Amino acid sequence: MVTLACLAWTLVSWLANGNLDGYHDMLENYAWSQPLQLGTQKHPPFFAWVVGLWFMVFPQTDGFYRLLSYANVGVGIWGVYVLGRRLGLQRLAPLGAALLLWCFPYTTLAGKFNANSQLLSLWPWAAALLMASWQEKGGRGLACSVGLGLVSAACMLSKYYSGVFLAGFLLPIFLTSQGRQWLLTPKPYVALAAFGLGLAPHVAWIAHHDWVTLGYAMDQGGGRVVWGYVLRFALSPIFYWLPAWLAVCLVYGFVHARQTGMSWPRACMRFLRLSWAWQGRGDVLFWLALMPWLTTLAFGATGVVELSTPWAIPIGYAFALLWLRNLDAEAPAATEAVLAALGRAWWPSLALVLVIGLAVGVGNARNRNSDYYRPAPEAARAIVQSWEQRHPGQPLQWVGGDWAESAMLSFYAQPHLRTVPNLPDGEYARVLAPLDWRHQAGLLLCPRGPATGTPGPTPQSRSCEQQARGWLAGLGLPQEPRVITVQRSGWRFLRPQPYVYAFFEVLPAEPAGRGLDNGGL
Repeated sequence: MVTLACLAWTLVSWLANGNLDGYHDMLENYAWSQPLQLGTQKHPPFFAWVVGLWFMVFPQTDGFYRLLSYANVGVGIWGVYVLGRRLGLQRLAPLGAALLLWCFPYTTLAGKFNANSQLLSLWPWAAALLMASWQEKGGRGLACSVGLGLVSAACMLSKYYSGVFLAGFLLPIFLTSQGRQWLLTPKPYVALAAFGLGLAPHVAWIAHHDWVTLGYAMDQGGGRVVWGYVLRFALSPIFYWLPAWLAVCLVYGFVHARQTGMSWPRACMRFLRLSWAWQGRGDVLFWLALMPWLTTLAFGATGVVELSTPWAIPIGYAFALLWLRNLDAEAPAATEAVLAALGRAWWPSLALVLVIGLAVGVGNARNRNSDYYRPAPEAARAIVQSWEQRHPGQPLQWVGGDWAESAMLSFYAQPHLRTVPNLPDGEYARVLAPLDWRHQAGLLLCPRGPATGTPGPTPQSRSCEQQARGWLAGLGLPQEPRVITVQRSGWRFLRPQPYVYAFFEVLPAEPAGRGLDNGGL
């Protein structure tokens, strides 16, 4: 059921969106995956490794990239199911996992694969392995502890924000007898050693590169409290998980009202409140479910970081398990009927999602949505073809300019073409794997956006072109861009509109191997 739902959401995401995403996060991931390395100028590298390994197997198309997004969701839901069973909720675990496919982080938001959505698959498995390390004895317990350390390292290597999630393990460890007994065994120290070994190569990399990734993370702070951001994050469990939360509480209220004679509105309001209930200091599920949210709010309210609502995407992995556990404890006689009713609603809801996805796609096509009609694949192929026609004996080896949209050339037209941030001798380009740009042919891409009838660049692309011209002037190279106009094609694009792309060709002054300075790269 979950596999089919993830495939359906892959189709819906592809139908509703003409491109990967408006902020080019997914192209950025792909740029960082070439080659696989131990860090980037912005984020730790694990999700880029996942992208790189995925496209070693699958074709480089939007559809297969979206399949990766929802395969990631499927892995996370499997982890929630395992966690539910480890918590003794065998009867509730299947629905507690499947209900996440009625929540925005696992459906609409998951379609954009990035550092936040990568955590959907990792956090549940880290929590499940913590419980397994507690519960298993002997060699199995040690193996689970190693797994806990390595998956926790993968969490940190995806987004440093995972430190908040891992810190949330401390309360269930110290507040429960099972957790305190675990501390008296070798298992937590085996997990800690595996965690350190998993992180060590990345720590060595960022130390060698002047702590650039930590610097970017620290810039997300600012030392001031932005209460609007704090409020939005405080409400995110309601906004992001609203459909599933309402479904559980309203169906429980309806069934309980029929069984007891209580009014349905009163029963529903009661269950909405009780669904988040705490069952005492030893309530492991409560701490696992709520600590990421509470700890993040504490950091935001004290000005340590300026909160971003998308950070909430992974925090609710255990919410549905918590709701079901609490309402089953309050109204056990209603549980079987509730599970059956929600199970019957599964397939009609999925059919509705397919209809809505098709309608959104048609609406974007008819309304000429700019992100929908942006011709990234067509433009990438046209630019590479133009290069090959003009320079038949000179392979194109790198592309820079507008980061990270410039990665579209590599993704859609020329696999393994190196993408560099902005200029090839810039600060961020030096962080990535060395590129001998003085001796390798490349180009700087500056997309101008929809054609407006004027020949010049739009305000959005003007700074890109000015930067490119200044850099080329310093090298004594031609500064006039080549300009092409392309548009989408195919049955999904009912009203194609032309888009303009400018690119500057950068031919090497001398062939490689002549021993010239490579700009410090």
